[in-house]
Amino acid sequence: MRKLNYIRIFIFLSVVTIVTLGLYYVAADWLDHRYFRFLIWNLFLGWIPFVFSYAAYLLSDVKWKGAAWLAVASGLLWLLFFPNSSYIVTDLVHLTARSSRYYGGNGVDYTYWYDLSVVLMFVWTGLLLGFLSMYQLQEVIYHRIGRWASWIFVLVGCALGSYGVLLGRVYRLNSWDALTNRETLIELMHESVSRPSLAFCLFFGTFITTIYATLYYLINTRSPRETKKSAGSPEADLQALR
Repeated sequence: MRKLNYIRIFIFLSVVTIVTLGLYYVAADWLDHRYFRFLIWNLFLGWIPFVFSYAAYLLSDVKWKGAAWLAVASGLLWLLFFPNSSYIVTDLVHLTARSSRYYGGNGVDYTYWYDLSVVLMFVWTGLLLGFLSMYQLQEVIYHRIGRWASWIFVLVGCALGSYGVLLGRVYRLNSWDALTNRETLIELMHESVSRPSLAFCLFFGTFITTIYATLYYLINTRSPRETKKSAGSPEADLQALR
């Protein structure tokens, strides 16, 4: 599993976020409406899992007994907020809710394409934040426990993430309800046990797992030149001996 430079990734994600916000404000001023301003808050929530995963990533290399427990705590907080990064996908529903505004006598109004571009930018940025945060934690588990454990973590994370999106979109719960409103959370979790909820989790879980696996493949696929270069390295010789 290839190690990434997360300082550069943080800078890159910050630039993408700035571009996303810039696109929103340009479109908002141009069209003179700020209907999608709630996406800014949703994107902020999408940054939280990346912060927690990076904290866990850094703590995993600290040689202090308490660091391991702090890393685990950061990982659990990551799991609590991870659904926020992919929840933004469901904000596409607002385009459907506003569909009557987009259709006129000449077909689709140009404002639809502006709104679609803005929402898709928020969706893309949110997914990048979520999947790169998952990659950080998978990298830690991969090097500490092994490949199979890391992929079990990914599958469980995507499954729980899709369930979190269900609780957020359908039952209007927030991540912090797990800490501040547990009675309502438990009640709605019981209510959510149904065939439609299971279908939603299966479809949405497959969706985010497939996208993550695609990102993982693109990151870890080496070119023939890289393969030849690493074949004669001391690390490769050590791997062959093992």
